[in-house]
Amino acid sequence: MSDRSSVARSGLFFFYAQWLRMLTGILYSRYPHPLAEWSDYASLGSIGLLQAIDRFKPELNTRFKSYAEPYVKGNVLKGLACYVRDRRQFYQDRLASLFGRQEERDGESELEQVANVAIGLAFGLFLESGIVDYEPQDNNPLSVYETERDNATLNECVKLLSNNERQIIEGHYFQHLSFTEISELMGVSKSRVSQLHAQALKHIRVSHGSLMGGERW
Repeated sequence: MSDRSSVARSGLFFFYAQWLRMLTGILYSRYPHPLAEWSDYASLGSIGLLQAIDRFKPELNTRFKSYAEPYVKGNVLKGLACYVRDRRQFYQDRLASLFGRQEERDGESELEQVANVAIGLAFGLFLESGIVDYEPQDNNPLSVYETERDNATLNECVKLLSNNERQIIEGHYFQHLSFTEISELMGVSKSRVSQLHAQALKHIRVSHGSLMGGERW
């Protein structure tokens, strides 16, 4: 990288630093992790912003913040998903499922792929920590109401899945079974479990948007 490119990259990073801090704060509040601190979220978010800066193409006529947000969100969520070392394979299987096979990604732009993975991870983390005995972090009645509403909506989304998809979501997120364990339980291949997992999260995303009146994740 030339000195000029390096300076431009650094300048863009600091120009968007305040926006990054605001977005990271939202992620920190929305996706709490027992092993991660604010500094971890900030570090992961910064890496995501730098990735977006390196890959951004002005000729796409896309607002930079709209382009960068999935990178920041995706990198934070991927980082959180790998925090528990003894369950690394558990989370790596989940991530691989969301990326999918190359033929399944054909026709999607790089930004669409990153956005879909970020949203899938977001739903996954919320399914894992949001539905199962999640308590709001404060006693604000509005926070309690919003948490109960989100829990009820996600539960409804899970109920709308096909039987196989629902078994995988409930087994993986509620019972904390690995994809290998679920494949043995259901009598299908691990790759099929991975495919159905990604499919189920997409269906949950669509159902959630419909039930919440188009609210964006």
